[in-house]
Amino acid sequence: MKKLLILCVIILLSPFYLAAQSKAKIYWTSGNAKYQIADYAGAILDYDKAIENNPQYYNAYINRGLAKVKLKNFTGAIHDYDKAIEINSTDVSGYTIRGIAKDSLLNYKEAIQDYDRAISIKPSDAWSYYNRGNTKFKLGDFEGAIKDFNKAIDFVPKYTQAYINRGLTKQKLNDEEGACLDWRKASGFGDSTAIALYKKNCGK
Repeated sequence: MKKLLILCVIILLSPFYLAAQSKAKIYWTSGNAKYQIADYAGAILDYDKAIENNPQYYNAYINRGLAKVKLKNFTGAIHDYDKAIEINSTDVSGYTIRGIAKDSLLNYKEAIQDYDRAISIKPSDAWSYYNRGNTKFKLGDFEGAIKDFNKAIDFVPKYTQAYINRGLTKQKLNDEEGACLDWRKASGFGDSTAIALYKKNCGK
């Protein structure tokens, strides 16, 4: 055991290992810059290189998956999040974004399972509640969706999109007054979609 530990330390401190880690970080940073300017294909190429230099680079898998989602390569994104979760099973990001990709492929029940897992890890994660609410809406579980939007808003009181979508859900339940209250609240944050919904549906 002691010999194995010494070997691992030697590997981690070797010039080749450190150089690969440094190159991986450089490619990851470059990929992030390209992602920010919506060059998602270019970002993926850089994340590929980062992973080539460091096959256990969790953040590179996460960000490459995000870029694939932007390009609607949802299956590819799921593969990246499978690997990310294999590397780190305690971070919510992998589960939540994998859930979004599954939702996009109409795999709603599997998406909800990922959101459930994310929430079990971090019960205060508003984004996971919000996305689970969106998926429940698509499944016609309007009451469940409202409960999730409620939780998202509890944790992020100015969660504009959660107000908008909760309003749309209330509208499905013929709660026009409740819908208008949500859209008016979101309008107060300056959201153009909320303002348009309020004007169209609430007579003002």
